Amino acid sequence: VSSSSELLHVNQSDSLADSKHTYMQENLRILSGMYGILRPLDLMQPYRLEMGTRMNVGVKKNLYEFWKPKLAKALNQEMEEGEVLVNLASNEYFKALDKKELKATVITPVFKELRDGQYKAIMTFAKLARGLMTRYIIDHQLTDPEDLKGFDAEGYGYTEELSTPTELVFTR
Repeated sequence: VSSSSELLHVNQSDSLADSKHTYMQENLRILSGMYGILRPLDLMQPYRLEMGTRMNVGVKKNLYEFWKPKLAKALNQEMEEGEVLVNLASNEYFKALDKKELKATVITPVFKELRDGQYKAIMTFAKLARGLMTRYIIDHQLTDPEDLKGFDAEGYGYTEELSTPTELVFTR
């Protein structure tokens, strides 16, 4: 399970049982513009740095160029061939991963709202929903990607006709 850095806050983890802390530590990875990949209980200094910040990093022209060769390699070292990675990162953060280099199958939940007769992704709501999905995965300690379809927080429901094998769409 992957998540953008702003999705899981320390105060939320205080309400989790020890078994869920263990599950999180083993399965959840947080993408960070400063640190790369973090585990939920890793110690870090507070910072404010968005992945899309325009800045040189050594000889690299931006954080994407700096992290791209490193992130997939780090995830691959932790995963086995054919494992599933649930991408709950924002597009901004997930762009930092070289998806072609990942040996995992990537499944991305997408959250959409019905607006003017069409389903649209509204970023503010999608960010909240990605956090809720992260908590759902942790609370249920999911191991089968098929179980993601049971997510129903805040009125969202799995919508099979809009989904693909690698993009699960949840609408409300």
